[in-house]
Amino acid sequence: MKQPKFHIELLSHQLLPEVPSASGIIKFKEDFYAIGDDSPYMFQLDSDFNLLSKTLIHSSEKLDGETIPKFNKPDFEAMEMINEREILIFGSGSKSPERDVCVWVEVGEEIQYKAYDISLFYENVRNMEIMKGHELDIEGLAYRDGLLYLFNRGRNVIFSFSYIDFITYCKTGIDFPIPKTNLFTLPKINGLEAGFSGATTLSDKPYLLFTAAVEDTPNSYEDGEILGSFIGLIELKNEEISDDFLIQPIPNPGLPLKVESVIVDKIISENKVELVLVTDNDGKPSEVLRVILEIGD
Repeated sequence: MKQPKFHIELLSHQLLPEVPSASGIIKFKEDFYAIGDDSPYMFQLDSDFNLLSKTLIHSSEKLDGETIPKFNKPDFEAMEMINEREILIFGSGSKSPERDVCVWVEVGEEIQYKAYDISLFYENVRNMEIMKGHELDIEGLAYRDGLLYLFNRGRNVIFSFSYIDFITYCKTGIDFPIPKTNLFTLPKINGLEAGFSGATTLSDKPYLLFTAAVEDTPNSYEDGEILGSFIGLIELKNEEISDDFLIQPIPNPGLPLKVESVIVDKIISENKVELVLVTDNDGKPSEVLRVILEIGD
């Protein structure tokens, strides 16, 4: 592992009470769109993170108040912009078939969406040699140059494959893509290894940007004590994922946070960006953080 060569500065944090169990966020024009792992909605937020609207992207049949009970929830955990208008959202796959779902969303004057059952794709991923004896728990999604990168928590594997091949599979149900895989060992807190929790890319640099969280839990289904989170960078070389990565703890403004998603909000300079992070605090109100990340030479 390389020595850390970037600096993190926490600018602000605030509650995000309108988004239960916040697990993903993207930016479209001047607004943000967010998801929660137990909500059937995609939430539109203004630049100050005030709720503007919410759009149903999953069945609300099992809705109990504002959320879907754990047994039935789609567990939306991974969200990323694919191009100027398209968004992909993945369920975690940690419980089948409820969480074996992918939602394609197009934003604009109107929001359109299409949900796909990806049980066969996830079953293929579960049966890959690298996952034998381990649980599937997709928590992050990044996109760059035609490739999707899915980040698995627990067994910290990145699955990479063609977006075109994947969306063709979603539409036709045949010829699912065979992912390439990269396995990582992440830092520990109190002897527990961090697990991937969110991801995106840096548009002007060849890096995957990821978050990872440490939770004292025996499996991918149960919640546990939150111990803290990290942010890291993995270099891409000719569309290949480097084995080396840079990683730093995310400062806690109070109690330890379970950071679930990261996006680039602003490019400040060649080596400095402003990030937005969201947290899922397991029953407590979600939070949103602004962070400056500066990459050294």
